[in-house]
Formats: sequence, C-alpha cells, structure tokens
Amino acid sequence: MLQSFYAIKIKGIVMFKIIMKIVVFLGLSLGLYAGNGLSQGHLRSVSPSASESGVSQDVAVDVKFDLPLKEKSVKKHTIVLKHNNKKIRGLTMLVGDDTLRFTPNKPLEEGRYIVKVKKVKLQKETNHDNVQHEPKNGFQRFIYWLCSLFYGNPADCSLCKKICGNSSDTIKTKKIKYTFTVEDNSPKVVNIVLSETNIELNEGNETILSATVNYDDNSTKDITENAVWQIADGSIVSIDNNGSILGLKEGNTTLKAKYEGKVSNTVTVVVYKEINGYRLPPEPDPTLNNATLLGIDSNDNGIRDDVERYIITRYAQDPKYPKTKIAIALQYAWASQKIIENPTMESSQFEDDALACESYWLDQKTKDLSGFEYGKFSKKHSVFGSYKIKDKIYNTRKRIERKFNYNTALSGNILVDKKDDTLDRCKTDIDKLGE
Repeated sequence: MLQSFYAIKIKGIVMFKIIMKIVVFLGLSLGLYAGNGLSQGHLRSVSPSASESGVSQDVAVDVKFDLPLKEKSVKKHTIVLKHNNKKIRGLTMLVGDDTLRFTPNKPLEEGRYIVKVKKVKLQKETNHDNVQHEPKNGFQRFIYWLCSLFYGNPADCSLCKKICGNSSDTIKTKKIKYTFTVEDNSPKVVNIVLSETNIELNEGNETILSATVNYDDNSTKDITENAVWQIADGSIVSIDNNGSILGLKEGNTTLKAKYEGKVSNTVTVVVYKEINGYRLPPEPDPTLNNATLLGIDSNDNGIRDDVERYIITRYAQDPKYPKTKIAIALQYAWASQKIIENPTMESSQFEDDALACESYWLDQKTKDLSGFEYGKFSKKHSVFGSYKIKDKIYNTRKRIERKFNYNTALSGNILVDKKDDTLDRCKTDIDKLGE
C-alpha cells in the first residue's frame, strides 16, 4: 500500500512538472513567439527605427530580414508610407536578396509618418529531416517543445517529424506597422541679397540683376532663376527668370526677390530717356516745381528739369544741328536761372556769354554755307529768337517779376561786352559735336 502510494505521488509530481512546463511554454509562445509586427521572427531591422525622431528629409525606408525574400511576392505597394493621411509617392524595390526599400520621389516634409509593410514571402531554410527551424503555429511550437523534453534534437522525434515538417519552401511574414518623425535638417535661409541696390537704366535698354541666398551654415546659392520677383510698378520695368531687367518707360520703381518665405533688400530702379547723348531729367510735378522760385533741378546742373526736358525734346527733332542747338539753348536756360536767382548787373555776364556763344556758332556756320546770307541764316537757326523758350523759363508770376527786376537793374546802364565771340564763351565745346 505504502509503495503504491509513493508511486502515485511520484507520478503526480511528474505530471505537475509537465503541466507547469506546458504553462510556461504557452506563455513564451504568446510572448516571445508572437510572430506579429516588429517582434515577428526573421525580421532583423527597420530603418528609420520605430518612433525615431529627427529623421532626415531625404530618408528611404528599409526593412531587413534574415532570410532571402521571394522576389515575386514584392509588389509596387508592398511598403506604404503615409503623412497626414496621404500616401507618399515613391518606389518599392528589393535591395540585395533580404531587404525591402521604399524611396520617396522627393524629400519628405516635416512631421509624423506611418509605415505599413504588407506580407511577403521568405525563402525557408530546412534541415535534412524537413523540420523547419522555427515552428509556424502554436500547435507546432507545442509539439516542438514537447519533443525537446525527451530528445536533444527535436528533429529526431518522429512526432515532430510528422507535425512540424512542412512541404512548403516559403514562410509568409506578418504585417508591419510603425511610425517615425521627420525634421527639416536642411540649411535655413538667413537672407537674400541682390547684386545691386540702385539701378539707372536707359529706356529700352537692359541690365542684369542676380539674387544670392545666404544660409545658416555659411553656404550661399544663386537663386536668380528660382526667385519670385516683386515689382512695385510693372509698367516701368520688367524682369525675366535670368534676372534681365528691361526699361519699359521713364519713371522710378522698386523691386525685390522672394524665396522660401524670405524677402531680399529693396532695389531702386530709375528708367530715364536719352536723346542725342543728353539724358532727360525726370518730369517734375508741376505743383512742386512751381511752388518755389528756382523749381526742381534733380540733376543739379543749374537748369530747371521742366525747361531742360523741353529744350532737349524740342531741338532733338530739328533736321539740322540738333546737338548744337540743344547745347546753346541749355546755356541760355542756365544763364536765365542765374538771373532769376540774382537779378542784378552781375548776372548779365552769364547772358552775355550765352549770346556770344550763339553768335560764334552762327558766324562759323555762315562761313561754311555758301549761297546763304548771314541775316537769313541767323534768323532761321537762332535759338534765342524763340519766345517759347522764354515762356517756358518765366512761367510764373514770381519768375516774371525777377526778370523785370533784372531789366530794371540794367536800365540806364551802358553795357559793353569787351570779349570776343569765341568758343571760350560756350559752356560746351560745340565744335566737337560733329554737326
């Protein structure tokens, strides 16, 4: 009786141990051998890794296994990458024989990305007994474990040979899903610098403007072709993608370049008109120009801008001697401005020089033109004989009063010009004008 009791007790202890081992094995089966997602067998690595942050924008997704992949099981959308619920366009391909790679078509934006890897087939390794190295399901794992209790090599177990064996030469993986975060680690734009700050351009002519971006890593880049140009008045100038600026009409405007949210320094552009080598000053505002005695003289040459523009434009149309007539008329306008500024005897020298310069030119041209009488020639080509110039110069009440004051200052005096009518009396060397 006692012997049978101990026999029963020993059998109970053995059975308890077996049951405990089964419980432990099942726990391990559900944990270590879950075979799903990132913990599945044969998966060696993913790149970027799960939950990784600070990932570069030009990253590619790699999924590496420890067995070769069945090439035919790799499809176009085996790896799917999403950002803000939108699929990222790219290419899925096999690298080597054990790695899946997804390469986006363009650098990724900042943010969180979801990677989904569909099931693929791996080329299975088997031993000579046709027992796979890793059981496929829970029941096979149980038999594999059970045989290991009695055999050093479970493959020697006939039960394992029958149940754990598999005629298939492939293993199907489980789906994979994980996330990573991309950060923009590219150099940041510090500022944009244009090659010029002030441009003066003749109407109808072109010039080149370039835009350079400075980055926070001290690198630079020419972004002329990629910049978005902002012109305050597009009727004055135009600019193409190569930075070529064309002067369309007279006027002042500004332009800037914009790139990646940054705006460059402002460039001031002045488009002017040039006639017969004379650059016209900008057309002044009549109210501002006539609000003061001397008016506006933007180029500071002693001649009001409205008068200078009138003279150059008028005589540029003359069929003969336009350059010479412009030069003489401008000297007369300069002398008249001196008279308006200071209507005294001392200012008469300026007017005398202007008259003498004209006399010198008329005399020289009369000698060269046979068949013309001096009087007829001088009347036809005289610059000062035109009241239109005088009306343009003395165009306000205050300016006319200054002319009267000047005439009063000269009244009763005998004026004798002791100088000869020579080229020295001219402010411009009219002999070199080629007319």
